[in-house]
Amino acid sequence: MPRKKAKKEEVYDILIIGAGPAGLAAALYAARLGMKTLVLEKALGPGGRIANAPLVEDYPGIERIKGDELAQRFYKHATKFGAEVVFQEEVVDVDLSGDIKKVVTRRGNEYKGYSVIIATGLSTKGLGIKGEKEYFGKGVSYCVVCDAPFFKGQPMVLVGYDDHAMEEAVYMTSLASKVYIITQGHKIEASESFMNVLRNNPKVEILEGAEVVEILGDGNKVTGVRVKLPDGSERVIEARAVFFSIGEVPATQIFQKAGVELDKAGFIKVDPKMHTNIPGVYAAGDVTGIGFQVVTAAGQGVTAALEANKYVKNLKRKLAKK
Repeated sequence: MPRKKAKKEEVYDILIIGAGPAGLAAALYAARLGMKTLVLEKALGPGGRIANAPLVEDYPGIERIKGDELAQRFYKHATKFGAEVVFQEEVVDVDLSGDIKKVVTRRGNEYKGYSVIIATGLSTKGLGIKGEKEYFGKGVSYCVVCDAPFFKGQPMVLVGYDDHAMEEAVYMTSLASKVYIITQGHKIEASESFMNVLRNNPKVEILEGAEVVEILGDGNKVTGVRVKLPDGSERVIEARAVFFSIGEVPATQIFQKAGVELDKAGFIKVDPKMHTNIPGVYAAGDVTGIGFQVVTAAGQGVTAALEANKYVKNLKRKLAKK
């Protein structure tokens, strides 16, 4: 996937943070309207969570499609009209004040835009167990689609028990030499379509009711996990990566710091036209806490792009008069 160098003198009409259905739908409409559009995505490819779905059957007009194929269609449609999409570019800081917004990424690049659409979706919560913090980024991750490809051919652990976790486990089987699923004391609450795939895969071992109590490592990387089994005994599992999929929260911390108003659950507050409390800043998709469906996210992204287009045109007229 393409990556670009920051051009500090360049000001985009719209910066979109996140290349899931909301972000790419926004990019499609913005680019088609002639807006200079840039999408920044922390993962290796497009789609967000939908990229992990084995099958999507509820997107209008498409009866059955693999999640990653749908994600690629979103991406190709947006870029066809000129939207730029940069992958492996995680936004870590933003300045949303003033007429020109600024976005800084983990790679140290800075991007500028007249408007911003936040489409960062949800992020997974951790457990706070021993070794989790120490080995974050060294094998501990909260984003399967972002990081699992880095550990291709090696044993991996997934901590989770619901539909979303099992979707991620199915995706992991295409990469890992072995996938251990640990439900952290819970019973599995996932559809049989996922479980049939996992139970029939010889690379998968499911430890239902077990709990990860410690992340093990050699100081530089994860080497395994210590697991407490339902009978009270312990087992050490060798693994190179541990992915947490236990509960999800909106990825909004940096935006709250920049002055974006959130609700009690941490979702970004928006009006019916996806405006936040900051002029020129919009939000769309799961990060708003509304719908949690692909079609809902896409619709919100389109609304945000149409509103951003009007805002930027008005702003440019005002700036031209100064």
